Amino acid sequence: MANPIYVDAAPDPKPGSRGYLRWYWTLGPGLAKWAASPHPWTALHTHLADKVPPQYLDQIVSAWYHDVFHHWPAEAKGKNPLGKG
Repeated sequence: MANPIYVDAAPDPKPGSRGYLRWYWTLGPGLAKWAASPHPWTALHTHLADKVPPQYLDQIVSAWYHDVFHHWPAEAKGKNPLGKG
């Protein structure tokens, strides 16, 4: 199986198609379920735990978090003295 993190999401793909899961959680209706959470990475991780193979889960959650917020989870929006943010 190809690593699903690198699948490009087409604009509004059909359910079950390649890229749908990424579109749904980063651009579609799933975004509202986790992005406004106090801990968005953890919320997305919880939502995806039963949908993504465990060996890819942390990587996918971090990449999709980055797609939405344009910084990595550990960068903490510039509050991490050791990170780039």
